[in-house]
Amino acid sequence: MTMWTSLDPADTTVEPGARTSARLRVRNTGDTVEEYRLSLVGKPSGWSRVEPEVLRLYPGSEATAEISFAPPRSPDVAAGPIPYGVRVEPRENPAARDVVEGQLTVTPFTEARAELLPPALFGRFRGRARIAVDNVGNTPLTASLVARDDANRLVFDVRPNAVRVEPGRAAFAELAVRPQAVRWTGGEESHRFTVAVRRSGDDTSLDLDATFDQRPVVGAWLMVVGGLLMSAAIAFAVLWFGFSPKIVSAAKDLRASGAPVPAPQGDGDELPTAPPPPPGATAPVPGDPGGGPTPPSGGGARPPADGGGGDGGSGGGNPPGDNTGGQPAAPPAAKPVPPWRYGNQPDVVVEFAQERLASMAQDNPCRLTQRWTRGVIDAPTRASLICYQRAVVRSGVEQGKNSAAIFDTDEEGTLGRATLTSLWVQGVRPDQVQKGGRSMQTTQVMAAFWWAYNRDFSDADLKRMRSYATRGVDYFRNGNETPSTYDSNVSDHISTYQSAVGLPANGTVDWPVLRKMLGGSVR
Repeated sequence: MTMWTSLDPADTTVEPGARTSARLRVRNTGDTVEEYRLSLVGKPSGWSRVEPEVLRLYPGSEATAEISFAPPRSPDVAAGPIPYGVRVEPRENPAARDVVEGQLTVTPFTEARAELLPPALFGRFRGRARIAVDNVGNTPLTASLVARDDANRLVFDVRPNAVRVEPGRAAFAELAVRPQAVRWTGGEESHRFTVAVRRSGDDTSLDLDATFDQRPVVGAWLMVVGGLLMSAAIAFAVLWFGFSPKIVSAAKDLRASGAPVPAPQGDGDELPTAPPPPPGATAPVPGDPGGGPTPPSGGGARPPADGGGGDGGSGGGNPPGDNTGGQPAAPPAAKPVPPWRYGNQPDVVVEFAQERLASMAQDNPCRLTQRWTRGVIDAPTRASLICYQRAVVRSGVEQGKNSAAIFDTDEEGTLGRATLTSLWVQGVRPDQVQKGGRSMQTTQVMAAFWWAYNRDFSDADLKRMRSYATRGVDYFRNGNETPSTYDSNVSDHISTYQSAVGLPANGTVDWPVLRKMLGGSVR
């Protein structure tokens, strides 16, 4: 060795948003002039620095460098001990380089933000809103939600009334407001109320002021219209009884004159048989009121009726035992299949995607913030989906953070297998999904696998997918986890996916696997 090093102190503590430092002493124990280059390694390197970065020492001389730490007050810097190192590299004798190890402890801080969406409610019998709680601290946050009004004229229902939020995440609760007395007539009445968000272990609360405008059941315009209608009815009655019109029976006149009475159409209780179709026309399909040509063999899938997924039916050909005389049978009703498109019926899979998009960071431009229709790809949901899909592809192409394969299978603005695979693993890290461990992130990865690997879905597969979606909604809306164990079954599924997308089949959820799933790489 041509040098001697010492770090003082080796273990230091710092508060987020503050600054602290340590000193590194370096002594040249060689017999030549040496230049030592200093650099930081480890997690603190992004918000720490060494001054000076180069020490030039004569034989037997000693110098010091200052290592300063300034962690930001952000949820990105977790509380707790963080190991780091200072690399010392002699220029003349690089083989003698050394890493001096130390430890920095970041103290915890708690900070929460809350918002009521919308802050102004209105209705005749009730109003609804969502309470968003953001954890901008660096430790998990548990908060209780209580709504009250000073006049005690409202009834509140908050579900859930307590949420647990991880650092950098948001949780949501549903708020329903009902007036104790129904207002039948008159003008609107405004009620002020407050939603208190109180952190666990803290007596202070974050108060959200809001209003509920109670509208009358019978509005002023309806009173005016009712009065006009009543006046018209009275006037009509006066004219009617004053005029006394004479009503003459046409049937009596016909009988008196002996003229024949028109006979009812048809003969008996049954309608006459329809005439045969003209030459070259095809028989109408049973159940199709418009007739038209017979569907081709193979049957085209009909548009989804409920926004869900399933196996497409196939028509054409008569089944065994069909005695229709060669007439083509009606095709079986096609089951709706992914992807979900704009205007489909509500489905819990779409509701999961909405909750996932709404739970993204507040500064994320793709976050779903406008009011949306639950379970339906409406205009706000479609705009958020397009933004997310483009952002994934752009991040993959420009920075190589994912495989950028979403648009290989999914159309822009639709919720298909690739987009669902990406949404499920969004935010998951390899250290959260370890073999033998049990976590909610393992559940997310398994849900992503099912969308990425299965091209055809049976009824059982769809039931599993909607079960996963229900868990995802509960997690991203309420913070309720349904963890899964990373056992051999999970490892086998991951190996299958790795083989399908060209990765080494080691059964481990590492960054290459997550980048493929995040980019929408599906089988």
